[in-house]
Amino acid sequence: MRRPLTGDEVEDLYARARTPEQHRAAAEKLAAWAEEAHPEDQDVSPASLLVSAGEHLTEAGDLEGAVALFRRAVATGQHVPPDVRCYLHGGMLRLGDAEAARRIAEELRRERPVDGDVYLFLGENHELAGDLREAHRWLTMGARRAFGDIEDGDDRAVEDAAGLLMARLRVRHALGLPLDEYDTLVASALLDERSTSG
Repeated sequence: MRRPLTGDEVEDLYARARTPEQHRAAAEKLAAWAEEAHPEDQDVSPASLLVSAGEHLTEAGDLEGAVALFRRAVATGQHVPPDVRCYLHGGMLRLGDAEAARRIAEELRRERPVDGDVYLFLGENHELAGDLREAHRWLTMGARRAFGDIEDGDDRAVEDAAGLLMARLRVRHALGLPLDEYDTLVASALLDERSTSG
């Protein structure tokens, strides 16, 4: 049995990998570790190790290998924040399988995720894939959800809303859309921040 792992060790492995070969070697090591879970692992699960391995293969340019690892992570049924399917969604978009990515996104949308990072993740996946309209749709859904949660007294939703609104403003700018009420909130917050720090 392998020794117990921590999340910091997994992050360090990512930070040290610089070349495609190093990323491939790290992915192989992480996938092997995922096969033999240790009861004393800290902040590490087989699913999170597979996701990390998939991210390494993405960096190495092996998109098919990355998607295979993301599929294995989803198949574990374990949670990887914000939702393990977000990684598979991004992998499918990078691989050019927009239909599979759409099915994953629709499944997530129907579940109405409470974590704002799911909306941010999917929005940014679409943005990176060049589908700015779909990015805008996901970021707007997330912002609406976050504002509803803020009204219900959820303090974490304030942080979710900030990230979603910043990304949404960036996407709206790229689409050439005029400022709307959400964009005005971002501009106002940025001005307030500048006046208090200056």
